[in-house]
Amino acid sequence: MLLAHPAGPGHVDVEIHYTGKLDEKSDVGAYRRKSGDDWYVFTSFTAIDARRAFPCFDEPAYKAPWDVVMHVKRDQVAVANAPEISTTDEPDGMKRVVFKTTQPLPSEIVAFAVGPFDVVDAGVAGEKKIPVRIITPRGRAVEATAARAATSQILARLEQYIGIPYPWDKLDHIAVLATPFGATENPGLITYDASLLLADPSQATQRWQQFMRSVMTHEIAHQWFGNLVTQAWWNDVWLSEGFATWLETKISDLERPPFERGLTATDTRDAMLSSDSAAGRPVRVPARSRDDLGPYTVYDLIIYNKGASILQMLENWLGPEVFQRALHRYLIDHQFGNATSADLVKAIQQESGVDVGPVLFGFLDRPGAPVLRFSMAPGGAGPKLEIEQDGNPWAVPVCIHQPGAARRCEVVSSTHGEIQLTALPIWIWTNAYGSGYYRSLLSAEMWDAVAGSGYRLLEEPEQMALAADLQALTNSGQLPAAEAMKVLPQLDRDDDPRVQTEVRRIEAQLAIVAPEADRARYAEWLKKVMRAELPAAQQGASVEQFLEKAQASAGGDSKP
Repeated sequence: MLLAHPAGPGHVDVEIHYTGKLDEKSDVGAYRRKSGDDWYVFTSFTAIDARRAFPCFDEPAYKAPWDVVMHVKRDQVAVANAPEISTTDEPDGMKRVVFKTTQPLPSEIVAFAVGPFDVVDAGVAGEKKIPVRIITPRGRAVEATAARAATSQILARLEQYIGIPYPWDKLDHIAVLATPFGATENPGLITYDASLLLADPSQATQRWQQFMRSVMTHEIAHQWFGNLVTQAWWNDVWLSEGFATWLETKISDLERPPFERGLTATDTRDAMLSSDSAAGRPVRVPARSRDDLGPYTVYDLIIYNKGASILQMLENWLGPEVFQRALHRYLIDHQFGNATSADLVKAIQQESGVDVGPVLFGFLDRPGAPVLRFSMAPGGAGPKLEIEQDGNPWAVPVCIHQPGAARRCEVVSSTHGEIQLTALPIWIWTNAYGSGYYRSLLSAEMWDAVAGSGYRLLEEPEQMALAADLQALTNSGQLPAAEAMKVLPQLDRDDDPRVQTEVRRIEAQLAIVAPEADRARYAEWLKKVMRAELPAAQQGASVEQFLEKAQASAGGDSKP
């Protein structure tokens, strides 16, 4: 289409007539599914499937208000992102449903649904008393009992942390019959696979309810990170998914006893470090084609979990209050618009005075993670902690915990770094808070000191990080077996099942790779540190049988 004269915004109305397809086989775009005798219509537009349903600029930077009008059968329920404002009967048993104009949204989180739904009133929630509903397929309203009770508390906690009221006019949680994602954060109409949102009350176990609430927390967190402020391009999807994962853990932790808080984040950090290799993919990757935008490419798990782990590291490095203020500034500065990782760096620097760019972009744009080698050395001004890295060093905020001193962090960015100490500590742990995205390989003397004198004084996430690092470094061969054997008896007395799991893994791995000539002595050592004697009927068992028992206690099939 050519115009006779240039025309700016607001000077031209373009009307496009088109026909979209309600697919019965695919679960992207607008599609339909049958349950019993009922048909339902759902949408899934992330990342570039809105164009399957209607003409649009299908990229995240093109945020615009949306007017949605639907023509459906009178006995059907129609829902969309915004509240319904009018319904008018039409001929042939149809009705016209008009929805309120939305706030600016990218096309990928526009959503609607039609069907004979049951609508469960879940009251109001949040500072603005937003109406909340659970929308289920016909006959399944009773399965929404747990979901109905969850929103109010979750939303209140998120609003309290973020400092900005829920940005949208309503909050519907809808159970869908098929989805390419487990859940999608469409503003005002969050979609969930029915198995994640609904459960028979007699079968809704505590574990299931905790998981349902964590998924709901993740999706509601997106209402600010991803929806209120949207990444400018898909290479920064971590600004949405990493933040939602991090906040999901932070808010869900409030439902756990104090001694368990922080452990999920440390578990996530360890799992990512164990799978994150220099040959893998970074958090941020170019997105140039449809192939780059699938559920396992731009939405790869590393974006969620490594992104969240990086945020946890930044929070502990800068301090929780400063980091919270920085995130509030970031959201206020870019609300209803778009942002980049550089915008986040700017907001953090404005609040903290610290340029986190070298650290943040290093961990976002580079696959893998550093192994830092620590040792103590004398110095003219007092003892110092020496830190060695391989070539191509990372910029890493190293946080230390030592007795009688506040935890502190310093950025190390060369192959040889130093942290000056005022006195020689009895022990020192080199990953205070347990959130640093690196492995700590200590000198033999430092391992002995922190395991012997300091372990019981570490907080639970720090103990978890120590055990996880010990396990990973032993498994990779970077920590000699003899050093691990000295440390394990201290960890073996820890009652935390997570620590016990790491200890059993290390013991099994050491047993499996023990030289044949040393296997009998190794089995005796294992009996001692595991405090596990064979039953009387098995007292004559061979060394190999005992080692098999040790391997089984570690959970499986560790190989040398």
